[in-house]
Amino acid sequence: MSESSTTPLRIRAFVWAGVAVFVAAVVAVAAALVWNARMVALADSEAQATRFVAGAEAALNRSLLAVDVLLASTDEMLGLASAMADWIDPESASQRLRSSARQNLMVRYVALLDSTGRTMASSDASGKALQVQLPAGFMELVMEQPVSTLLISAPVVSFASSERVIYVARYLRMADSSMVVAVAELPVAALSSVLVQGVNISGLQVTLERAQGQLLLSVPTRDEALAPTLSPPLATVAQASDDWSAPVRLSGEPGLVVFRPILYQDLRISASIPRGAALSGWRTQRNAIAFTALLFVVMILAAGWLALRYLDRLSQARVAIAQSKATLDQALASMVSGFLVLDREHRVVQWNSQFEQIYPWLKDVMAPGLLFQRVLEQTSHHHLPDATDDERMRWVEQRLTQLRQREGQHEQALPSGRTIQITERPTPEGGMVITYHDVTALRQASAEIESLAFYDPLTNLPNRRLLMDRMQQAIAASVRSGQHGALLFLDLDHFKTLNDTQGHEVGDMLLRQVAHRLKTCVRREDTVARLGGDEFVVMLHELSANSEEAAAYARRVGEKILRKLNVPYTLGNITHHSTPSIGATLMGGALQPTVDLLKQADIAMYQVKSQGRNALCFFDPQMQIAISARAQLEGDLQQALTGRQFELHYQPQFHLDGRIVGAEALIRWRHPERGLVAPGAFIGVAEESELIIPMGHWVLRTACEQLARWADDARYRHVQLSVNVSARQFRQRDFVARVVEVLRETGARPHLLKLELTESLVLDNVDDTIAKMGLLKTKGVRFSVDDFGTGYSSLAYLTRLPLDQLKIDQSFVHNLGVRHTDDVIVQTIIGMARNLELDVIAEGVETEAQKAVLAEYGCYLFQGYLLGRPTPLAGLEALLEAAAASAAAAVQG
Repeated sequence: MSESSTTPLRIRAFVWAGVAVFVAAVVAVAAALVWNARMVALADSEAQATRFVAGAEAALNRSLLAVDVLLASTDEMLGLASAMADWIDPESASQRLRSSARQNLMVRYVALLDSTGRTMASSDASGKALQVQLPAGFMELVMEQPVSTLLISAPVVSFASSERVIYVARYLRMADSSMVVAVAELPVAALSSVLVQGVNISGLQVTLERAQGQLLLSVPTRDEALAPTLSPPLATVAQASDDWSAPVRLSGEPGLVVFRPILYQDLRISASIPRGAALSGWRTQRNAIAFTALLFVVMILAAGWLALRYLDRLSQARVAIAQSKATLDQALASMVSGFLVLDREHRVVQWNSQFEQIYPWLKDVMAPGLLFQRVLEQTSHHHLPDATDDERMRWVEQRLTQLRQREGQHEQALPSGRTIQITERPTPEGGMVITYHDVTALRQASAEIESLAFYDPLTNLPNRRLLMDRMQQAIAASVRSGQHGALLFLDLDHFKTLNDTQGHEVGDMLLRQVAHRLKTCVRREDTVARLGGDEFVVMLHELSANSEEAAAYARRVGEKILRKLNVPYTLGNITHHSTPSIGATLMGGALQPTVDLLKQADIAMYQVKSQGRNALCFFDPQMQIAISARAQLEGDLQQALTGRQFELHYQPQFHLDGRIVGAEALIRWRHPERGLVAPGAFIGVAEESELIIPMGHWVLRTACEQLARWADDARYRHVQLSVNVSARQFRQRDFVARVVEVLRETGARPHLLKLELTESLVLDNVDDTIAKMGLLKTKGVRFSVDDFGTGYSSLAYLTRLPLDQLKIDQSFVHNLGVRHTDDVIVQTIIGMARNLELDVIAEGVETEAQKAVLAEYGCYLFQGYLLGRPTPLAGLEALLEAAAASAAAAVQG
């Protein structure tokens, strides 16, 4: 049944009829309000225009009357009626006119003109010389008047001020009846101000015009050169002004025109308001009223729609109530869970068929009104078939107590092995709703999930999580009993090779067989776990209270595992031989973190790896100390780089004649707590952690900066500096670019920089070495092979390398004169260098005998403690100064 058809059509029609009535009322009221507001707006504008015209007429009459009085008084002021034109003194007359004109701020000037238009006197500073340019015909019009009357000219542009002005004039008679004209110049702007009076009426248009329509003044101002004639005349316009359809005087739009005559020469003042301007405010009101009406209409429609929705829901509710009984019965019958409803007296009200399937023995007992206690009594015979009556009664009382306490949820195990989850919820009237849900499959799944969470799916051995839990329990038990256990950490040697060559399936077969063999090597109470990959852990419980005996037993187990796992494996069609590396540590006697124990066994296992694999090694605390110390040293080195704790010492290199020809830059570490640290204590760690790269770059830059500082000092500018380059640093792709960049940035002379490379470094990748050395040789950098003679490779590569120097290793120098073979090697190196035109220098020279033998063999460059130890920069510069002083003294001697 559709929602729209649930409410009777008669009711729906009634609702929509009410909505239509309300909407019509709102629209009618809104229309009345809009019309009334329009009429009010027009009436207000008409009243404003009428008041304005009345005020403008009075103001303009006052202003023109003041000017008229000023002009008329000229006769009496100058005594014109009793004087002749020749009697008038222009200067005296101009002065009097000036005094009179100052009293009227609207007047620009007042002038007295004769009948020909010549200026006889003027209030202007020009006096008689003032040129008055009246509009054409205005002078004649003034003089033609039968009676002396004030006339106003059309607006013109003043030649003197370039403003729009009008002229006001009347004629006066002299003693001889000749006529003169008194004229005043008025700015149009001043008259416009008088006309508008500062009123602000929207759209107002004001005009001063003659009866036939000639426009004299207007606001807004019209700038025509000649005064236009407005059409139609005001007398005609007045007939249509009442209905706001008359054309306004300036723009011609339909609107209201109000006018009044003034005192002078048939002049009219008009005020026009366009209908659009008068209704501008009304439009805002109209829109607001329309919006409000629309809002009310929408609200009425929404109310009608909601009312129909409400009626539809009521109808639907009636249908739903009619169907609820059948639906409830169907739901109870189809529920997966058993269902039982009790009243407040704990009597049976209702149940479903699933309840009878769970408890089939109650099928013939259940009846409405049956006490729940009777249900429990019947159930107790099946739950406790061998119990006594008292035991059954106690079980029933316990179950009733749970019901009264409303414990909510609990589980019940049936004799058939099924698990039933019972949920009890109170009803509002005090009864109880009890559901019985079979959770047997859920509990089985939970057990399977737990197995997956704690056991390795490949080998079915305990995983890391279960191992850690058992280790904690074993350590706690060991603390209580005093018994020691052991932990064996096992890793298969070269397992990755098998995976990569034969595939993961073969690798998984090996792991399963290893797991099986490990379980055969230990007791039932011991634990064999797989951590992941090819790593296994064997935990041996309570071996002995004596730690040595426990260690001996653990060693026997470990050796047994070694023998077992060394037996070849059959993996499908292949036979594979695999060996383990086993690290062992004792556990127990005191609380120990499980993570630390695993770490100890892991460290011991890696000790086996480093010693050749396929063996057993117990954890030595010294291993942990060494690893921790190494990690601490690496962190300190990192801090030393950022904290500028390194410094360079220089070991001088001497010629046989005593000259210092160069020095080797050697890094030293000025530790804030341990003082000066020699390179042997940290270079190895730096090379393994790759800190040697930024460290070597710092040595190179510092040495080049020193060469640049010596460049301007004659005592040091000849000194070469040798810098050791590590293999990691040299093999960087940007090594050449970084050396060139350092030389460019520091300004060091490249031929004074000597890079020392070890023999093993240059032999590692000869082609790459030659390419990089060749690039740097083009920049002038020199090269030396350090520790030469200690390698085992052929010396043929020397002919390909762009070398400058060979350095005889100190191990050969120490045995000169002691071991004949070392003398032969030294002679060979010196002879080879001479043939290849290379310099040769011996390091580690500590005795005069060694120096003498080397000189005898042809080596003339020496470095060693006999001549100078590594020293800070100040010490080297002191040696250089002393050598320079000795040389100077020898020259003078």
